[in-house]
Amino acid sequence: MLSTPNREPHAQRWSRAQGNAPYNPRPPSLAATLPPRLRAHGLATLAWPQDRNVHVWRLDLRDMGADAAALLDAAETERAQRFVYAHDWRRYVAAHAWLRRILGAYLGVPPQQLRFATGAHGKPVLLQALRGAGQAPLCFNLSHSKDLALIAVTAGIEVGVDIEAVRGDLPGPDLAAGVLSATELDELAQCAAPDHADTFVGCWTRKEACLKALGIGLRLEPRALHVGLHTQRQTVQVDGAAAPIDITPLPAPSGYCAALAVVGGFAHIEPQDAAHQPEWRT
Repeated sequence: MLSTPNREPHAQRWSRAQGNAPYNPRPPSLAATLPPRLRAHGLATLAWPQDRNVHVWRLDLRDMGADAAALLDAAETERAQRFVYAHDWRRYVAAHAWLRRILGAYLGVPPQQLRFATGAHGKPVLLQALRGAGQAPLCFNLSHSKDLALIAVTAGIEVGVDIEAVRGDLPGPDLAAGVLSATELDELAQCAAPDHADTFVGCWTRKEACLKALGIGLRLEPRALHVGLHTQRQTVQVDGAAAPIDITPLPAPSGYCAALAVVGGFAHIEPQDAAHQPEWRT
């Protein structure tokens, strides 16, 4: 089991093999991105989401905390050790440590004591999803890309979130045809060339968030789910889903696209990161 990042031999082997500078595990100050109520590494108690609102956390994965690896369970640790590159190992460990800290703070449970299971198609669920009698169970979803992560938290409603870094090159025709519907492909062809990558990735994040909210993975082909290339909040109906799904883009830093989806709809998005973004309150 991993202890702390600077003792992770897998990451060190990678940096030596690549001939780069040694992997530096020392994170920036936690205070840079951590809300004051979570500076105790998740042992504080957070208010439960209310009234079909969605709490959305945005986290900088460069800020992982010295205890990050020690918070993971055996399965997470084993998966982390599969990564070839140190930066992939660090991002995975940081994202899952923050997930544990945040969910532990809602539940009043030490992060390392949380236990997870997976649904029929691999969506993670909490085995300790209740804090008290009469409360709806805590639902969550995690996405990370490069050094940013999003965590969405709700009470009793299935949620999906996705964030993706935008590559500068255009999506290849095979990739676009595998993701976009025929109508979306036509719409993309009409976009100005400089906007192609952002438009494509934005559409993909909305589809991915929807599929994650439904918990069906790629059992439904992305091209069979039409969301269009516009960037407004919308409601879509998916065959077999218990209720319509609300999908909305989320503001993201330059070079990223992000989206949120909630089965049965949501009332408001409540940003929970250190630098609150007023425009998130949709």
